[in-house]
Amino acid sequence: MVDLKKQVQYIKGVGPNRVTLLKKLGIETLGDLITFFPREHEDRSKPKNISELVNGEEALISAYPVGRMNEVRIRKNLTICKLFVRDETGGAELDWYNQSYLKNNFVPNKRYCFYGKVSIKGAKITLQSPVYELEGQNKNMGKIIPIYPLTYKLSQNTIRKIMENGIAEVSRKIR
Repeated sequence: MVDLKKQVQYIKGVGPNRVTLLKKLGIETLGDLITFFPREHEDRSKPKNISELVNGEEALISAYPVGRMNEVRIRKNLTICKLFVRDETGGAELDWYNQSYLKNNFVPNKRYCFYGKVSIKGAKITLQSPVYELEGQNKNMGKIIPIYPLTYKLSQNTIRKIMENGIAEVSRKIR
């Protein structure tokens, strides 16, 4: 029998700090967790070629980094990290703001999946602050991803993992 009144702190991946954050979202029990619905979904199931990208859309591409990431300091508190990527059909620039820690995350000649908002100005294609992962990991790419309402210090990846653990617990008890 499933105990939907079980406190959320007893679910794998939830510690004392996360209990407080989940409580801010109204999640105190397993029942609250499994009925906490996403506010929207992102379709990251179908990658597009760079040549097929449309201005203003959010899209998934699979591409190789070309060289190393460049860091451009615009002013004292603003740094833009730029990474150029290519696929078989063309190239694009990926921009992240104030995220210098990304500098060593990309290895040339390894294929990555990137999902972000497309901006096309003339012949220049840019993805703004894309989420990414190494191709084949399929943690947040290659499927439809739920987007949950969040609170400070609780990321989408964290809430998704807690949700997976809560649903797994419920499905184990049902069988």
